[in-house]
Amino acid sequence: TPQFIFFSAFLVPVIGSSTEQGRKYTLEVSNNQKTTLFNVDGYIITKGQKCDKLVLVDNNEEGDDENWNEIFVELKGKDVSHAIDQIRETLKNPLFAHPSNKIVKARIVAASFPANKSNPIMEKAKKEFASSPFFCELRGLKNGQKDKI
Repeated sequence: TPQFIFFSAFLVPVIGSSTEQGRKYTLEVSNNQKTTLFNVDGYIITKGQKCDKLVLVDNNEEGDDENWNEIFVELKGKDVSHAIDQIRETLKNPLFAHPSNKIVKARIVAASFPANKSNPIMEKAKKEFASSPFFCELRGLKNGQKDKI
């Protein structure tokens, strides 16, 4: 299964183990799905709140129309509330609304999450994001924890 690691600005295949300072998002894709990485913060969106990265994963099967997974990623230290706000504002941006984006996910990679697994802030945001207008699966990941498509 090919794996890709999200460093601060680019996507590279994983070969063995790799360590970088700072936060790291790791995405494991199956079936050699094509992936594209975009720097949102400072490039696509230059003003206001926005997430750090967007990964598009080609979910097309032969004969299908365009079918992409959007994964919005915020790399954070500890301020999960601020990360939620940044992703929310990014999701509201009409630049990212396209009929070919069939599945929308958001990931917050943080150094730590509150010890209480039923973090009310994160749980409330998961419910909010899952409904209209976002229809987005929100998930928190610890630094370096793998995400799978």
